[in-house]
Amino acid sequence: MEKEKKLKQQTIFSLLWNAFDKIGFQVIAFIIGLVTLRLLSPRDFGLIGALAIFTALSNILVESGFTSAMVRRENNTDNEYTAILCFNVFLSLFFYVNLYFSAELIAEYFKMPELVDLSRFIFLSILFNSFSIVQSIILTKELSFKKLSTSNICAAIVSGVVTIILILNGYTYWALAWQILLQAAIKCIMLWIFSKWRPKASADFSIIKKIAVFSFSLILSSLLNTFVRYIYNPIIGKKFGEEQLGYYSEAYKFYFLPSNIISSTICGVAYPVLSKLNNDENRQTNYLRKMVRMAAFGIFPIMLGAMACFDNLTIAILTEKWKNIIPYFQILAIAGITVPFHALYLGFLTLKGYPVRNFALELIRNILIVTPLFFFHDNIIWMLWSFTIANILSYCVDLFFIRKVINYKIIEQIKDILPYGVIALVMAIIVYSINYLPINSIWIKIILQISIGCVFYLTTCHIAGSVIVKEIVKNIKAVLLPPK
Repeated sequence: MEKEKKLKQQTIFSLLWNAFDKIGFQVIAFIIGLVTLRLLSPRDFGLIGALAIFTALSNILVESGFTSAMVRRENNTDNEYTAILCFNVFLSLFFYVNLYFSAELIAEYFKMPELVDLSRFIFLSILFNSFSIVQSIILTKELSFKKLSTSNICAAIVSGVVTIILILNGYTYWALAWQILLQAAIKCIMLWIFSKWRPKASADFSIIKKIAVFSFSLILSSLLNTFVRYIYNPIIGKKFGEEQLGYYSEAYKFYFLPSNIISSTICGVAYPVLSKLNNDENRQTNYLRKMVRMAAFGIFPIMLGAMACFDNLTIAILTEKWKNIIPYFQILAIAGITVPFHALYLGFLTLKGYPVRNFALELIRNILIVTPLFFFHDNIIWMLWSFTIANILSYCVDLFFIRKVINYKIIEQIKDILPYGVIALVMAIIVYSINYLPINSIWIKIILQISIGCVFYLTTCHIAGSVIVKEIVKNIKAVLLPPK
């Protein structure tokens, strides 16, 4: 009994630190990102964005799916960990050497000569990431999320501060390159400090073969998703130049941030509970519907509200030089609405024991996203609209797949999210209409837009009988007015 209580407390503590890691890191990165955006030009970010696909794909190949495979194994030995470390470091060296000698080809493809030296410097981050994989596995297995969180957040803060100092001293895109490298290096060093494990003289390389089958599907899925996520970067960079790539890459970050936070928060809460209800389909369906409504409650007002006031926010915070980012974000924000639902449904299919259907959904989504590029690659706006439409169509396919697995009718799924969508749309129209008021101060407009939007949305949801809002009000009252 005592052991179960201790495990429960450790699990809750770990979940809180894990949530803090995800949200805290994103918030810190967002704040530092705003400062650097204000100080640098779109072209600087475009040069960095051109290399994103190479770094991301290399890191996935170096990791080789070992993290998930080793975390789920019960009895890992020190010799096996040593083998994985050696294998990862060897792979990272292999990819770095190949990318080093490919730097001139990359620069020639983008017609950006600065990428030769820049890429060779940034790709060093792949080496640092390979050295920290085993430590991450061990700390995850030990539920030491506090140490993982501390490493990530400290790395983000220190690298961010150094980046800002470098920018103020005349460095431009090189400051962003140092941020990437320092973040990987500091995280690596801190993980080695926090983890007591050290490599042994002998290595058991048979572990590589043992987990290769499990890891292969994970690598394939990760490579596919990452390739599709960054496929727009080389196309936009080559056809439209580094400045337009800078606008697009930063618009993508702004669209992805709220969607990712809501997805990870909702899914992190949903999966443990839904997995425990696998033998009670009615309760499981009701809980899934509750999670869908919670996702709708959060994502609709954030994305539609951001669309309505993003022009004022951009001019006030990022200045006029970033105004071209506005239409890019507004189009992508529509796609962002579907992200939490897609993530929730993918996770649900996995815990129900349908990994093939999970992969099929991802494959369909990626095909829908990539196919329009063959027709609309000459116009960025049309490319982004095709991306958004592809995400909406992918969500429609999700509805059908979920209906086949559980008694959650398509009409019920639509009814669960539609009220929040309609209320948020009306809110967005009201928020945007504030632009036409005779107010000269852009900051007063922004304050009015955010405050009126929040009050209207929450009040309307409460009047409409939203259970989620009632629970929020109940919990706030319990905190502010605890029973005597």
